[in-house]
Amino acid sequence: MELKENNVIFLIGAGCSKEADIPISNEMVKSVEILLSTDPIWKPYIELYHYLRSSIEYSEGIFGNFGNAFNIEKLLIVMGQIEQRDRNIIYPFIGSWNIRLPEVAGKNFERIAELKGLINKKLYDWVTPKDLQSKAAYYEGFRKFQNELGKTVRVFSLNYDLCFEKAIGDDDVEQGFDPKNFEWQQLNFEGTETKLFKLYKLHGSINWYTDKHTGKLMLSNHPVGNPELIFGIDTKLRSNDPYFYYTSEFRRWILSNDCKLIVTIGYSYADEYINSLISQAIINKSARQVLNITFLNEDSNTEKNKTELTKDITENKLGLNLPFNKHGVSQFNLHVQGAKEFLTETISSTFFTKYIRDDSDAPFSI
Repeated sequence: MELKENNVIFLIGAGCSKEADIPISNEMVKSVEILLSTDPIWKPYIELYHYLRSSIEYSEGIFGNFGNAFNIEKLLIVMGQIEQRDRNIIYPFIGSWNIRLPEVAGKNFERIAELKGLINKKLYDWVTPKDLQSKAAYYEGFRKFQNELGKTVRVFSLNYDLCFEKAIGDDDVEQGFDPKNFEWQQLNFEGTETKLFKLYKLHGSINWYTDKHTGKLMLSNHPVGNPELIFGIDTKLRSNDPYFYYTSEFRRWILSNDCKLIVTIGYSYADEYINSLISQAIINKSARQVLNITFLNEDSNTEKNKTELTKDITENKLGLNLPFNKHGVSQFNLHVQGAKEFLTETISSTFFTKYIRDDSDAPFSI
């Protein structure tokens, strides 16, 4: 079977950039906790951090979500909500703040903003390692696939880093920014001039910023100190572009009749709004497949553990109980391989064709 344009849609998560020396969430948490214990600048915030982390984990436990890992995004989301204080939409329904919160956050919650600032500065360091272009060279595997396909490839990214752009080159990647004034414009994605790749960065980028005079989203040719980034839950609350547009485009293309295979690389299935859209895509077309490229360490890389991981993602993260077709194949497929090895050695049209099903292969087909 010959693949056509938009038959394969990519979604990449933090695990895709891990081997470019960009830490994943649990590694960021460990780094923050070390700083809080050892660095004089961070030490004054350790009680606040302990309070916030224990409160977040307590909140998850109330709803039985004991397996949901604590991460930096959850911490920053909660801090952002607390920071709003009386501007928060649920403020009129709160009798009073927990008595412990002002003790650790300061009377006016000033320590919340201070700790958030330290974490955001560290986030900049995490996603801008030295010699990134060399370290991210394995992303060139996407170019190999595009050369075989001969058509534009759509890549949706949840990452803030510049791995994709550095490896592929800005000239071949449509990001929506005008090459003359560096202003983001939706029409750049819909124009007649087609680049090799269309990259949709759903959560923002380390080199995006808002012009303080015009309020417009701009692209810098290098990482900026106060970048335009959003975190998980904020995405579905954002009605402004490009975030709303990117989310709409993700839904549009994975639900399109052309989409036969959704390939996730290094995605932990921790974003509920993304999972909801993937679930819709699976339900919408019974022949459509999801292929999850993920790394498992040697201890967990067994058939039993792979089956358990697949079940956890499909049932607990996607909320689906997927039937099997007449060949014993589910719509959700797990391929165990690190992103670097996959993009360097495995990615190809031939490899993806193995996962493409036609309607006669759909569950319940005769």
